[in-house]
Amino acid sequence: MQRNSTNSESLRFSLFCIFIVGYEIFSITAIFLPSLIGIFFAYLVMLSDEIERTLGTKDKRWYLSLAFLVFAEQLNGFEFCSVILAWLLFYYLINDWLKTNIKWRKLLITIYVFSGYIITLGVSDIVLYVLNQPKMNLSYEYLLYGAIESLIALVIFRGRIL
Repeated sequence: MQRNSTNSESLRFSLFCIFIVGYEIFSITAIFLPSLIGIFFAYLVMLSDEIERTLGTKDKRWYLSLAFLVFAEQLNGFEFCSVILAWLLFYYLINDWLKTNIKWRKLLITIYVFSGYIITLGVSDIVLYVLNQPKMNLSYEYLLYGAIESLIALVIFRGRIL
């Protein structure tokens, strides 16, 4: 009987997706676990840079990362699609400037992670202001989550950013 590697890859990918969704649900109940918004925001920026550099097309990794960010923002109390607007603002207005002016790439990954939280919070607060609702506050938790996720992102994305 011949082994088929595509079945094991798709099984591994499916198990990884189930694990990430389960982790995100568990991170809502456990305050010490970061919600991974910053890591997936940085991953989405790096995937988009890779797609633009290689003239490729968006694949399932890009769409699933975007779907995870929308799922995570809803669980964490942000306004609907604020992370998509934050990513669009960041990628098309700030990303090129950062890549040309910041040469220390580890700092760039950290900026990506913190931007995922801060810009999403800013966009969500703008939407809440328009809706005349009380705004969300930038608490120490977001800064702590950003620091923890920056360390994780430095390990995961080492050598991946140009």
